[in-house]
Amino acid sequence: MPFKTNRMQSFFLILSAASLFVLQTELTSAQEAPKGKRQTPEERASEKLKALEARNEIVTKRLKNFGQLPADDNSEIGKKYQAAFDGFRKAAVDLNQVQMDFHLASTFTPSFRDHINQDWQKAMHQGFSAKANWLKVAAETYASDNDKYIALGETLSEMMLYDVELDRFDGWVEAAKSIVSSRKFETEDILRAATLIAYTNSDFDFTDDCLARSEAFQAENGTKPWFTGEIGSGKSKWERELEFRKQEAEKNDNPRVEFLTTKGLLVMELYEDAAPETVKSFIYLVERGFYNRKSFFRVEKHVCAQTGCEKGDGTGDAGYTIPGEAQLPNHRDHFRGSMAMALGSDAAGQVQSETGSSQLYFAFLPMPQLDGKYTVFGRVVEGLETMTCFRVLNLSEAAQKKEGKEPDLILSSRVLRKRDTVYKPKIVAGKLPK
Repeated sequence: MPFKTNRMQSFFLILSAASLFVLQTELTSAQEAPKGKRQTPEERASEKLKALEARNEIVTKRLKNFGQLPADDNSEIGKKYQAAFDGFRKAAVDLNQVQMDFHLASTFTPSFRDHINQDWQKAMHQGFSAKANWLKVAAETYASDNDKYIALGETLSEMMLYDVELDRFDGWVEAAKSIVSSRKFETEDILRAATLIAYTNSDFDFTDDCLARSEAFQAENGTKPWFTGEIGSGKSKWERELEFRKQEAEKNDNPRVEFLTTKGLLVMELYEDAAPETVKSFIYLVERGFYNRKSFFRVEKHVCAQTGCEKGDGTGDAGYTIPGEAQLPNHRDHFRGSMAMALGSDAAGQVQSETGSSQLYFAFLPMPQLDGKYTVFGRVVEGLETMTCFRVLNLSEAAQKKEGKEPDLILSSRVLRKRDTVYKPKIVAGKLPK
């Protein structure tokens, strides 16, 4: 039976996140019938209808005002904003149309799958580009006059909270700065979200600003610190990483691999100089189709998306293990989009460096606590937004596996570019698959 992807409704998936935030908030606070009072079926139906009408009225009003400027605003910045917002809404409509075509299809042949995947990838790219442009212009507009555009600030604040919960940090720095600097929406959640956005995007001046504001907020409100220890080491590590990337850009010969997933494309650049044995093994497996149809069996919020398990539950591998390279002098560290080798641990919970095989993960956030322990052998250079659309689950947990949850998949994989190297694994234990 041909495979159909489990894509969610795209309008709520990526483009109107604030609208979904409002829907979820309002629907969970629906009025309930008084407890202890016996009602007739007619009375219960009437109560439900009244509650539904009340919710719909609130949600409709909020959706109507989503991202809107004052009706009499004819300023140049207002016109620029409206053009960006119209492009954003058009992208939502186009993406929804692809989604509808997909679900209404009466046949699902390989040629149709290829066609709809191309349309999906194009619509996803345009959707995220339109969203990024809207966020940029919205930030400029709100920063120009916090009082005049207070409704826009509210929209951005709600959307920022929702996107951070889904690990969608990209494109948010300037909008977060405009929200934080206005101090009109200064809450614990807003400051925490802004700090994560700043840190994840390696904007350390903004990170320090957010942390200072957070400390003041915590002192005033008697709350506990949110971030401790690890954030301080980020700047020096990022400067080191930038130097690596500068050298690699000059050479321009790092291998590249593409994953076509059920949520779009991922293109990864591989760090062959920093992790040669890991890269050799990975390309060896890609060229033999190992990663085709592999699931993202573990997708954990604010942590990572993991794949490459032969059994789909975290217990499988490629039949062999390779040397660990996390402690080499030129090892790479974990940043957003980093690609690293998953490892096993001993009975005491200590990571075993030479247990890497086929399982790998993509980091949603910088993870300095893993640096020097897990081999980082590449990073996502196209499709960061794709990662944030994977279904959150963990099939390595028996309860979730029993529920029969369907994960996202790697539909196909291919090597886009490689060096004049013999890509064959250096085996520590096991043997190569036939």
